[in-house]
Amino acid sequence: MNAPFAEARAALLADYRKGAGGADILRRLDAAVTEPLDRSAENAELLLAHAQLAWIADQRNPNASRARQSAERLIEMVPDLADGYRLFGFACLTRREYRDAFLALSAVKTIPTPMTLDNFRALARFLMSGVPKVSFPLAGETYAFDLTTHNAAAIESSAFHSVGLLTEWEELQYLATLLDPAKVKRIAEVGVLLGNHTAFFLKTLKPSHITLIDADPANTAFIARTVAYNRASPHPEVRQETAFVGAATGEITFAGTKVPVRPLTALVEGPVDFLKIDVDGGEETLLQGAAPVIENTKPIVMIETTPRTHTPVEQWFTARGYTTRKVFDHGDYRNVVLMP
Repeated sequence: MNAPFAEARAALLADYRKGAGGADILRRLDAAVTEPLDRSAENAELLLAHAQLAWIADQRNPNASRARQSAERLIEMVPDLADGYRLFGFACLTRREYRDAFLALSAVKTIPTPMTLDNFRALARFLMSGVPKVSFPLAGETYAFDLTTHNAAAIESSAFHSVGLLTEWEELQYLATLLDPAKVKRIAEVGVLLGNHTAFFLKTLKPSHITLIDADPANTAFIARTVAYNRASPHPEVRQETAFVGAATGEITFAGTKVPVRPLTALVEGPVDFLKIDVDGGEETLLQGAAPVIENTKPIVMIETTPRTHTPVEQWFTARGYTTRKVFDHGDYRNVVLMP
């Protein structure tokens, strides 16, 4: 290995270990993995970092190959490293190469590791077998969802559904004990993804009205089908919006598509009894445009926060007479339940 490459690799890994990411780190990793790589711990780490960041960056592109290629090289370099098979399997799910994903995720079962990927393996197995939808019993109800791999969050949600579970089941069970269906008739959900929580709300709370808002146009059809599969009788009024919920009216580009920006006040009609918010770090901006809804109707709230936004969000609600009832800490994010 030439000295300049060794020095550049060391600097790159040092930056990565400090938590650096983004387009610049990925660009440097792209260049680094084009070099011939011998079998060393540093080069294994380089390939692992590249496969991880490339998969995140390319999660919506089924034609992208760089994560798959680096994961494949990592497996050849370190055959007993579970992360190599994990990333190879995830890249193949994105690429809709479901047989290869199933084989890679099955290989993890032969390696001593605390990592459990059986739910992703089940997802690959269903899709490999041509099964696009699942239905399963859970806590006295029957749920149904489409299976999809169109982005990383959808893969995770579909993996849970593939083994007969709902994501954030602990939070949902807590809400079932906290919320009185007789009083929670109007629900607004911001950040719906595939409708995992929506299905639970429809079956458990049986609201008369539910507003579903998601910024990702790729999720729109899946949300509509989730509602159709899981709607309880009598049917509630459902309002579905594809919009980015912000402080004011405007427009942004989301995942390559122009999406309207609207304050929550423009998207919700009438009072709200329960408000669920999951906007991946955009909580503070959302709350600026949601203040009239929250201040005037005083809904019970469950909001996802990040380590950066958690304290400002709690302070925002405290200033409006809310108290924190429960915090579900998942490390890189928290779900906070607040009561007026």
